[in-house]
Amino acid sequence: MSKGSFLYGLWCCGVVALFLMSAFSGYSPFADGGRATRAGFYAGGPNHK
Repeated sequence: MSKGSFLYGLWCCGVVALFLMSAFSGYSPFADGGRATRAGFYAGGPNHK
């Protein structure tokens, strides 16, 4: 396994980790103020404009 493919795999894991952290914190870029009304994995859905 080359160094480049290892770094690419590490970068992909980081992107997935950031997505999961933002999903569990209730972040939504489409909601008013960028946060859903309740925290959780799309619990109740975001308040869209």
